[in-house]
Amino acid sequence: MQIILLTHERELTRKTNTGRLALEAFPAKVVSIVWSRVAADKKLIEMLASQQAKLLFPNEDAELADDSIETGLPEDTLQFMQTQVIAKQVMPEHVVILDATWQEARKMLRQSPYLKTAARVSLPSLIPQSTFILRRNQQEGGLCTAECIITLWRQYGCDEQATVLASLFAQLNTRQ
Repeated sequence: MQIILLTHERELTRKTNTGRLALEAFPAKVVSIVWSRVAADKKLIEMLASQQAKLLFPNEDAELADDSIETGLPEDTLQFMQTQVIAKQVMPEHVVILDATWQEARKMLRQSPYLKTAARVSLPSLIPQSTFILRRNQQEGGLCTAECIITLWRQYGCDEQATVLASLFAQLNTRQ
């Protein structure tokens, strides 16, 4: 799975940009495209239109990244079932993540018709709360870019990459 960060231009200079961690550590798996309202990336538009790429963004009709549901079963049984479901899932070829603050991400979505109509995937509803402490005004239930990537990679069995990125994120998150 390739992660495509559609990066708001303001993120490029922010010291708290967590997408940068993934870009630097995994240049073959994570790429960045700077978002532009007036000059959208044509290749990205084609990939989204053909569903070669899917947008990671909360949405009622998005495909869940893990297809899990609450069942009341014991935790070890649920983990086993999730592992079986994930093993059978088709990993998206490309996942687009809006690399921006939540306010900027909503603006990007609102101002980009190709993003509004893109097929979406969303993270499971039972994910841990964000531990990101370096920015204020975080959206309830929202994750930063690195946390999204870590969660996706764990969902699709890329545990080694997820662990490395989680370590880098923890190091950044402790700097104040």
